[in-house]
Amino acid sequence: MEVGRSIQRVDAVDKVTGRAQYTDDLCPRNALVAKVLHSTIANGWVKSMDTAAAEALPGVVKVLTCFDVPEIQYPTPGHPWSVEPAHQDVADRKLLNRRVRIYGDDIAAVVAVDEITARRALERIRVEYEEYPPVLTPQAAMAPGVPPIHEEHPDNILKHTVSEIPLPPSDFRCAGDVLDCPAYHRFSGHYETQQVQHCHIENPTSYAYREGGRIVVVTSTQIPHIVRRVVGQALGIPWGRVRVVKPYIGGGFANKQEVLYEPLNAWLCVEAGGRCVKLEASREETFRNTRSRHPISFDVRAAVDGDGYLMARSCVAVSDQGGYASHGHAIAANAVTGFRQTYLDQLAHRSEAYTVYTNRPAPGAMRGYGIPQCNFALECMMEDIAREMGLDPYEFRYQNLMLPGYVDPLNGITCHSTGARECMEKGRRFLDWDGLRARYQNQTGPVRRGVGMAVFSYKTGVHPISLETSSARIVLNQDGTVQLQLGATEIGQGGDTVFSQMCAQAIGIPTEDVHIVSTQDTDIAPFDTGAYASRQTYVTGHAIRRTGERFREKLLRYARELLPEAGELDVRGRDIVDARSGESLLSLADLALEAFY
Repeated sequence: MEVGRSIQRVDAVDKVTGRAQYTDDLCPRNALVAKVLHSTIANGWVKSMDTAAAEALPGVVKVLTCFDVPEIQYPTPGHPWSVEPAHQDVADRKLLNRRVRIYGDDIAAVVAVDEITARRALERIRVEYEEYPPVLTPQAAMAPGVPPIHEEHPDNILKHTVSEIPLPPSDFRCAGDVLDCPAYHRFSGHYETQQVQHCHIENPTSYAYREGGRIVVVTSTQIPHIVRRVVGQALGIPWGRVRVVKPYIGGGFANKQEVLYEPLNAWLCVEAGGRCVKLEASREETFRNTRSRHPISFDVRAAVDGDGYLMARSCVAVSDQGGYASHGHAIAANAVTGFRQTYLDQLAHRSEAYTVYTNRPAPGAMRGYGIPQCNFALECMMEDIAREMGLDPYEFRYQNLMLPGYVDPLNGITCHSTGARECMEKGRRFLDWDGLRARYQNQTGPVRRGVGMAVFSYKTGVHPISLETSSARIVLNQDGTVQLQLGATEIGQGGDTVFSQMCAQAIGIPTEDVHIVSTQDTDIAPFDTGAYASRQTYVTGHAIRRTGERFREKLLRYARELLPEAGELDVRGRDIVDARSGESLLSLADLALEAFY
């Protein structure tokens, strides 16, 4: 068995010795350098821009402004594309924005022979604004009479959804709202989470050049095939005229599950006559102009019976989306879904989610995709209820957990497995939960010890909300080893290692004989939507398993031609063997040489 065997990561040596090649390592040293001019207001319009002094600076190749970009609004999230317009991502930004929606918005760009010249040119650009008061909270943005940040949303609400599992008509335990029923313990609470940045070591960086009439973008991204599509959309060109290459990546955590500066870089390259242009975000730009985790507020209510079972809950989540839609309402919607699913209500449930534009930096995807926010609120709520009712926090959680086999009546998502109860049981024994609680219950004095717990639940993938697609290609080498090529991306999480193990097990060979191609190139890498939603081990794993099994069948079919008198054949290790005795009949290296020559 290769899956589960403890092996060295396949990329370990190259990374720890510094031989791994990242985007900046590969960029030609004579590449032009692009820098972006950011607004000095948070809300308003760019009225005019004087670029003459910048253009006159020696070494400046091009100065382009928000008045020059194509009149195309495009989406930036790394979601699978939907052929149904109603399910497509929100297209609410241009390559450079005349309508300023955040402090530091992208309003112009300079292409120069080096970084110092580009920065000096930015300082020479003069901008005239029409400024409005900034709107900094969802509550302020939703107030009557507040001017819209996006004209398409006059109330500044990007989206508002309600999800409800109503009280069964036959249930007469409460005459009205079960959450107000005096037969149950009633609870209400308010919880908030803050905005957080991913802080990956490698800032977003890319370089772009023209080759054979096409645009090539080399970029640090989790989603190369999606970047290709979005660059095509943003520039208004066929997607096939774009090629995206993803080398090793120095961290992403879902910030690079967004198409950040690749479209602008591709356009600047075109405007510079196809010459290679490098565009790298500084750390400040990464904080301000890329993505972060959404700050979300939760107002929750619950009704709990005397035995500690959740009868009903409600949750109103308000998500601060900042100036641009990015992943939009998907985050808040996933948050309230997670709130509903981790623990189950016996009678009813109601959730509301608001996603609201403000003039703050735009959040997007971040590890957990709305679940860390809702999990904080949910676990605070469960702990507070347990304390109010004098319940054991462990038992209260344990008996209310979602169990395998549960089907969410609102979206059809089925719980196939969790391991949650087993995890809790092991944790209880390891921690000596009962002993510590007994030891700590009667403490006095200013210094005291405590013991606590929390549960985290997260589902894999995005189906059925979006399509899950993955592909794999396996090719025999002349020495009997194999090449594994994927559109799925290694982003530091160990994907290439588990992919190699899956491939080896499906074929029946050692993992050491699988040579995985870690760099994705959309011209040749099979299609995959990329690294997000903890999907790749599961979804890409199935693609690898199926491809490996077909590859194995082809090996055995060809071996049968070479060994017509042999009995049942199998692939084991580096050989074709007799399936019953295990005797080696032909090495894979010899089979490969015969096949090639």
